Amino acid sequence: MQIKIITMLYLIGLGLRNKDITLNGLKAAKKCKKLYVELYTSPWEGLEELKALTGKEIIELKRDDLEENLHELLEEAKSKDIGILIPGDPLVATTHTEIVIEAKKVGIETKVVHAPSIYSVISETGLFIYKFGKTTTIPFPQENFLPESPYETIKENKSMGLHTLCLLDIRDRAMTPKEGLKYLLEIERKRKENVISEDEKIVVFSIKEKTYIKYDKIKNIMVEKFPTPAVLIFPGKLHFKEKEYLEII
Repeated sequence: MQIKIITMLYLIGLGLRNKDITLNGLKAAKKCKKLYVELYTSPWEGLEELKALTGKEIIELKRDDLEENLHELLEEAKSKDIGILIPGDPLVATTHTEIVIEAKKVGIETKVVHAPSIYSVISETGLFIYKFGKTTTIPFPQENFLPESPYETIKENKSMGLHTLCLLDIRDRAMTPKEGLKYLLEIERKRKENVISEDEKIVVFSIKEKTYIKYDKIKNIMVEKFPTPAVLIFPGKLHFKEKEYLEII
């Protein structure tokens, strides 16, 4: 009788900082015969420390490895436990949801090990999580490419009194808050719909070694430097406790 080998594909959240990985995440990583990490969706520091903690080599994946060539990784997972280390929480990015779907289709068991993500830690700004509307990403501008969807999202959320989380694009580097605001203000100057004003107050939130929160007018934020990666938050209708928190931190 042939014994069926039961293997597991782990999606392991790294959190936002190099010490955010959970005990369950570290335990799962140590179980794996092979460890991969993807860093194209978000920067993450501390890889060398993690190699020492797990006692394993960690291979960096490119976008193509998880999109066009995912079948190769899944084939490997049929014979051994594989772990994919992912900054933040593993299922925040839709690409990683697709990994679970495709693994299930070919009979591979999966286990998700969660960790802190930007969607949970923004509560440190004092803004109520349940009052956030649709999230948007502000991209780096390209020639003949200036999508207005971030502006539209802010407009839609504001009309309902909801907060807007604006993620800032990451390529070879992280976009700065100033660059993100410049992008939005350019669209405002073009459309003139009074969605964004240099005199309105927004939140800049960054979490690296320390948490950084700034609540100020856009025109003041534009002349200040902030640690990156960071996000912008356009508040909707503020509860008095939200306002009190933002003004006291």
